[in-house]
Amino acid sequence: MSTSPQGKIFELLQVYNRSRENIRLLVGMSSMADYEKVGFIDAWQEEMAAYFERYGYCFACNRLLDRCSCEEPLNPSVRHTA
Repeated sequence: MSTSPQGKIFELLQVYNRSRENIRLLVGMSSMADYEKVGFIDAWQEEMAAYFERYGYCFACNRLLDRCSCEEPLNPSVRHTA
């Protein structure tokens, strides 16, 4: 990952977009029931939130965690300060 905060978020978003496309294709080809697909997508979203958190960013607003002002963060284990 890039060392600059600005470059890092762009790299994270590239990873997110590739992952999202892979999930979309996988869910589209799957024979899972709709409720199973929703659960699968929810789990993927939680993993992406944790991935962004590891690099110091909020998954919801793409800001550095210390600059995030989300009222309802996607990863509630992260404490945001307003």
